[in-house]
Amino acid sequence: MSRLNLAKRLAISIFVVAACRPSLGGSPMPTTSSIAGDLVPSRQMTVTVHVPGVTDALASSVISAVANRVIEAAGVALQIVTPFSTEEGFSVQAQLGQTDIFLATPAAALVAREAGIDVVMIAGLQRNAGLQLTVTPGDDTLVESIASGSVLIQGRPGDQAPLLQYFDDAGVDRSALEIVFQEPSVPFDATGLFDSTYAAALVSSYDGAARLQEFLDPETGLPEGPDASSVFAGINDDALASAPGLGIWALRSSLTDEDSRIAIALAVIAIADGAAFCRDDAETCAIIMEESALLDRYGVGMIWSINQLNSTFWPALEGALKIDSVELQRAIDQAAATGVIAGAPNIEEITDLQILELVEPRLPPALDLKGEDWVPLDVPLLAE
Repeated sequence: MSRLNLAKRLAISIFVVAACRPSLGGSPMPTTSSIAGDLVPSRQMTVTVHVPGVTDALASSVISAVANRVIEAAGVALQIVTPFSTEEGFSVQAQLGQTDIFLATPAAALVAREAGIDVVMIAGLQRNAGLQLTVTPGDDTLVESIASGSVLIQGRPGDQAPLLQYFDDAGVDRSALEIVFQEPSVPFDATGLFDSTYAAALVSSYDGAARLQEFLDPETGLPEGPDASSVFAGINDDALASAPGLGIWALRSSLTDEDSRIAIALAVIAIADGAAFCRDDAETCAIIMEESALLDRYGVGMIWSINQLNSTFWPALEGALKIDSVELQRAIDQAAATGVIAGAPNIEEITDLQILELVEPRLPPALDLKGEDWVPLDVPLLAE
């Protein structure tokens, strides 16, 4: 696993940006947390948030939480870690005063569990994964040809489960399908799709889909734009469009320590607050992302991506942190049916409600985790 370099770790830990919405935290006194009352660990703690790949819009809730200092008063710091390889996406380096959480789809977490990493889901987060299967335009593109070719996937092992379900629903033979995972330590690279190395690419609607349009044509030096690729699946309520979204996971062992539980609960509250902040003020959220110096995209393109990410979160009619047992069971069944995992565990085996029991009574009354009134922004991806 590769941690962010020192400069970037410092940036995510200490940078402060003034936001239009008043911060719910920010008191410099390390006594009680203004966002979660008396929920304070007995010592300074760091919560390391493991994201699936290179930092993109998905990290906006964490980065905004740091900028708005929402749990700083409780003596808890947040930092982001990106995986060095797909095999090490759930690896940790134990350090005193540090605990870890993971943003991951259920299928990816289930694969990690079968590899011996005992992670449990502690909270929900994303309503759907926002997956899109993209191809280069052509009248002869058939689902059979994609299913028998090579597909580049922006995600972790396990994230191919909805794609396999899509092929199975279409009744096509996928025995010759080759899955290649994008290197997670670098931004999504669309070269392989445009030079026909891959038959298709499975990308996130909020990052990979943007990078396909922003990819520079090697001959003209201009962005490829929307006409260079097309969405083949991930619309009309198919298996990709309804793919289970990311949840928040933790190592079961980390929940045995009280300070670790408290720090994780505060991190969950902070992430929820950051997600709501970026929903309510995507423009300022994009500025915060740019000022963090952790991303390679900025400006209107980042606003577009945050807006797309918001569409995978909101509305969350049961509350964004709720663990939806129906959806989780569907994810388990899908991963097992497609052969991504060997066995299907019970929901009780892979969830732990201790963190939500700490979080729910301490959520700020003004924090809207349903987002029923959220309306997507009308924002272009490429500036005219």
